[in-house]
Amino acid sequence: DSLDEGVRRERVKALIDHKDFIQQYPIDSDHPIVTKEIDARALWDKIIANAWSSAEPGVLFWDTIIRESVPDCYADFGYRTVSTNPCGEIPLCPYDSCRLQAINLFSYVDKPFTEEASFNFDLFKQHVTMGQRLMDDLIDLELEKIEKIIAKIDLDPEDDEIKRVERNLWLNIKLKCLEGRRTGFGITAEGDMLAAMGLRYGSPEAIAFSVEVHKNLALAAYRSSVNMAKERGAFKVYDAKREEKNPYINRIKEADPELYEEMKKYGRRNIACLTVAPTGTTSIMTQTTSGIEPVFQPVYKRRRKVNPNDKNVHVDLVNEDGDSFEEYIVFHHNFITWMNANGHTYDPNHRYTMDEVEALVAESPYFHATAGDVDWLAKVQMQGAIQKWVDHSISVTINLPTDVTEELVGKLYEEAWRCGCKGCTVYREGSRTGVLETLKKDEKKEEKKDEKEDKTCICYDHRTQKRPIELDCDVVRFQNNKDKWIAFVGLLDGYPYEIFTGVLDDEEGIMLPKSVVSGKIIKNYDENGVKRYDF
Repeated sequence: DSLDEGVRRERVKALIDHKDFIQQYPIDSDHPIVTKEIDARALWDKIIANAWSSAEPGVLFWDTIIRESVPDCYADFGYRTVSTNPCGEIPLCPYDSCRLQAINLFSYVDKPFTEEASFNFDLFKQHVTMGQRLMDDLIDLELEKIEKIIAKIDLDPEDDEIKRVERNLWLNIKLKCLEGRRTGFGITAEGDMLAAMGLRYGSPEAIAFSVEVHKNLALAAYRSSVNMAKERGAFKVYDAKREEKNPYINRIKEADPELYEEMKKYGRRNIACLTVAPTGTTSIMTQTTSGIEPVFQPVYKRRRKVNPNDKNVHVDLVNEDGDSFEEYIVFHHNFITWMNANGHTYDPNHRYTMDEVEALVAESPYFHATAGDVDWLAKVQMQGAIQKWVDHSISVTINLPTDVTEELVGKLYEEAWRCGCKGCTVYREGSRTGVLETLKKDEKKEEKKDEKEDKTCICYDHRTQKRPIELDCDVVRFQNNKDKWIAFVGLLDGYPYEIFTGVLDDEEGIMLPKSVVSGKIIKNYDENGVKRYDF
């Protein structure tokens, strides 16, 4: 018995209107065991303060999730949404799976980065149809593996009572797989697609175009699922009457009445079809922007640690520990595509200056369209508009500069709820160390040893404290395959700072009595100034 929609919305209104509301456990019970009246705004302010300071927590708008959820039309069959996958793009019932697949939007732009650029909707819909069939095939592959797992459990030597819990777990997973056949078909390269079309990410024109793409994706995927129902059968618990009042299904009905009538007649192969995942690894492999995100930076700087004594090494920075680093400029793959299409031939051997980089970016369609440039409110509204054509959810992050206020974070979360998002996450630059940061123009070519390390590089673990000459260390012995190894774990303020490891008790290894369980790691320099570590 899920909470009434009006009750859910009243709880959010209590927050916005600075009213008290009742917390209870169990949440959905008419006769809760525990109740407590709290100040909704005080709790909200605590959530916002934490999101501002550490980018956690993101928020889920449960009223919107439940109201829009197609699987929740079958809640009494076990499809009541209780949580999400880790990134929040698929709200899930117990025992169901998060299956993901992404289609590369950039690949459907003909003549990208030119005045003749156009989006090939016909090819796109054709491939979406095929992609949804591939997703359904994936479910059958998953079922094959589940059968093998169950067979293995049956063959295990333990008593049936011992195996009962594990076996029932996999039987429940199998049942959800068979009955619902849930898929998570999504996209990547939204940012590159818009740039290739000459549209600035976050502009009204770009949002309208993205919505049209996702609408076509939804209709093509649902049509593919209906066609598969004709051939392979609908998901087992399909019932058109249960879905009559679902807002998402009614959007499908309004956009394509013929598709809706066919769906009523033949059913659908999949209980739900679509999502937008972060696609981090996928976007690295396709060399595109990720998910519906804009490009983080079209050009950025990386550092790699180098041995200054190696040949052909260019040392750009020496930090306070005496470690040497080479800096190099990295170009986003499709920024190079833009360069080559617009008379700027990319030369991988050229060491681009910041002035050259800034001039190129200013001329490109990525200018003022990066994660840090995009209007925050526009990004939230874009997510809400696209969400109307995604039956699961969308994983996306609003990137904010370091000097924004907590009040702004709160307003963004509230706007996300108003415009129909199912969840929202913010990242304020600098609120976490070691996370991507924007590229700034260097004021100095070299850095003195008594200055802090430049924090404008990408993906580098910045140490906030200078390493002392002497560190306490723990001695750890462990087995590596058939070999015995030993590790010295240097501790700074009680936390691991560095690790040295090697083979134990070998002629060329490390000799150390078993009684030694701690010690010190001391940084020294020989007569030639070469750094070494003594144990």
